[in-house]
Amino acid sequence: MTDCEDLIKDFALIHDGDRILKTGVWSDLKKDFSGKVTDMGDVTIVPGLINSHIHLELSHLKDKTVEGQGFTSWVKSLLSNPLYELEEKAICCALQFMLENGTVFCADISTRNCAQIASIMDNSGIGFYAFCEAIGLHTPSAKSKFFPNKKFRNGHTAGAGHSLYSTSPELLQAVKNADNDAGMPFSIHLAENVEEDEIIAHGTGEFAAMLKRAGMLADCGNKGLTPVEYADSITLLDETTLAIHCVKISEKDIQILADRKVNVCLCPRSNKYIGEGRAPWEKIISSGINTCLGTDSIASNYDLNMWNELEYLLKNIEKPISGHKALSLVTSNSAKALKIDELYGSLEEGKKAVFATVPAHLEDLLF
Repeated sequence: MTDCEDLIKDFALIHDGDRILKTGVWSDLKKDFSGKVTDMGDVTIVPGLINSHIHLELSHLKDKTVEGQGFTSWVKSLLSNPLYELEEKAICCALQFMLENGTVFCADISTRNCAQIASIMDNSGIGFYAFCEAIGLHTPSAKSKFFPNKKFRNGHTAGAGHSLYSTSPELLQAVKNADNDAGMPFSIHLAENVEEDEIIAHGTGEFAAMLKRAGMLADCGNKGLTPVEYADSITLLDETTLAIHCVKISEKDIQILADRKVNVCLCPRSNKYIGEGRAPWEKIISSGINTCLGTDSIASNYDLNMWNELEYLLKNIEKPISGHKALSLVTSNSAKALKIDELYGSLEEGKKAVFATVPAHLEDLLF
């Protein structure tokens, strides 16, 4: 998954159990190598997969939300469950499933259990960002902390914004600035559904009324802006921002995202599950926007398998893309979006010695 290389036949990598020491063609490397050799057989090896958006906090909610009825109905069904009663066993099972299916890094969003989930992820061995999600209408003080300053072996903590409609602009800006100061990416759900469109533009709609009753409706100005335009107006969009979903975006919105060098994480099967439609994948990818994939939570998806996420996109995309570009959506692009490309995203010397094998049924689809 480097820019200058295509599929390498008879590929081999030498590693020390942690980092890649050398890569190349085995017939050349074996002349000077005397260590243990593992022959993977007739498979295609790719860099370890990266899930750029997940909510492990909701791992106990499989099959407990409505499917295909739209965002407002899905939220109501979600809120009927005990959301934040942490079930460690469910999280451990979710992490084990992802690891078994080639995912080596994930960007997790947690509203109330960030530090605990970070520790669980760290113990599992998966690489991670534990994003502490800010939500609410308050204006933070200058001394506010948005994520724990704790060291982990396999990952980091960072701050995220829930959404434009549920989080005050002052709080979103403060979290964004804190991430910038710490050298971390900033994640936010953006332009996910028609309900968000109506709230940002006019402050109206059934979902807006529901938020208002709960004291959770942010004042977005009601100036007729799109979510992307509004996010840009409050300076949230730049090369360290990871915009999640981007389902309801226009060509003008896409141009703004491209101009600001924003990273976009698509969650195709989650959008289908909820019934939000689908993002203009083709236009986003062809615009040059750094694009990656995430599963979202098991409360809005069928599983947490990144291969299945990629397969769904490839089978439904209207403008076919190359195998290299397809794989970049779950490897190199993801690493770039999360600012971890010094360790993940390609099989190169100095990077983590983690890889995945392409499922046999996807070989023809990709190559």
